[in-house]
Amino acid sequence: MAAILAANVTIVISEVRLMGRKRRVQGTLAFGDGALTYSTAGIPMPAISSFGFYREMNELKIFGVNARTTEYLPSWVKATNTLQLWVSHDTAGVTTLPMDEAPAAAAPAARTYDFEAWGW
Repeated sequence: MAAILAANVTIVISEVRLMGRKRRVQGTLAFGDGALTYSTAGIPMPAISSFGFYREMNELKIFGVNARTTEYLPSWVKATNTLQLWVSHDTAGVTTLPMDEAPAAAAPAARTYDFEAWGW
């Protein structure tokens, strides 16, 4: 199977606001279809212009999920502009176990998350 690439990530912007000297952008981020696999180093994200920024993206908060049944917790890594997926290896319902990065063999079904990003 092929890995999820930046071209496989869809960004839909629903709101852009100027907040002082920064831009706040809200929208949805979608990826995966069950046929593509997770990249161990994280899913490459599209260029910051896809998020509505011109110079830099300082922060990307990802929350919500289309069906709230996901086992993946997404986290953006600014240094590499990638989206890492974390999974719980808690199978017994114990909430104190740590989370691990998703394995390269993971093939997430279609996921849609809400996001809020700050930058310029």
